[in-house]
Amino acid sequence: MIVFVLRHADRKPEPDDGLTPAGLERAKLLARMLAETGVSIAYCSEAARAHQTLEPLAQLLGNALTIKEVKIAEQGADAHVQKIVQAVKSQPPGTTIVVVSHSNTVGPIVKGLGGGTIDSIGDGEFDKLFVLFIGPTGSTDLLRGRYGAAT
Repeated sequence: MIVFVLRHADRKPEPDDGLTPAGLERAKLLARMLAETGVSIAYCSEAARAHQTLEPLAQLLGNALTIKEVKIAEQGADAHVQKIVQAVKSQPPGTTIVVVSHSNTVGPIVKGLGGGTIDSIGDGEFDKLFVLFIGPTGSTDLLRGRYGAAT
């Protein structure tokens, strides 16, 4: 199983929930990077910025990508993390998944999937990309990367 985990792309300042022009470009780059990986399932929160990060990928893949929303506002960050980790772990071996979440949930998701502890993601950081390779026995390797313009 391969799992891409990242924070949503560059967001507009509060109270807007959308992406900046730079964020829209980063989302397009993500789509280009992941379109040929075999990704078939995406998990994200209900935030518009998370959905907008996945939108270019969804446009490229059409019905080949299933997007599943895991709400964060109603039950809190811990429940969001637990539900995503359980959902990912329930997928069959060989599945490729992308998870778009938030600065405070990416680390716990990576840890919950066996990737260990990662450095916290700063308020202005949108370029971190984590790739987990989860073997059939549950062994996990973590690749830490960055994509798009440095933030």
